[in-house]
Amino acid sequence: MKIITNLLKDARDEWLVRTTATINSANPIVDRIMDDDSVEGVIMTNKEGAPILTNMSVTSATNYGRALHKFGQISQIYIKELNPVEEIIIIRIHTKKDEIMVAPDSEFNIMVIQHARSHHKPKDKKIKDK
Repeated sequence: MKIITNLLKDARDEWLVRTTATINSANPIVDRIMDDDSVEGVIMTNKEGAPILTNMSVTSATNYGRALHKFGQISQIYIKELNPVEEIIIIRIHTKKDEIMVAPDSEFNIMVIQHARSHHKPKDKKIKDK
């Protein structure tokens, strides 16, 4: 029993070191994204969608993480049905209030929530001279 416990602990420690190294390599990018004024939040989640790094409240990060993790899984299934060699690089969701971008990875997902930008160009008011 003790041998199995030690093996599980070693496997967990190895996974933790590998994952931490991957997250640390992403941190400068995440820090740069967090500095943008239009960004409301950045969430980095594990494979299951649980937040492991965020600048939002834990509750909000957990809600976004779990929901978008499920959404990403379903999206990936549909993309594979359409074309088996395709894979999702970034999912972009634009609502009236927010724009959410999800970058899935095999070890973690990064989600960025920012204020939606208006895509409507202002109408030019031209006065025609006669």
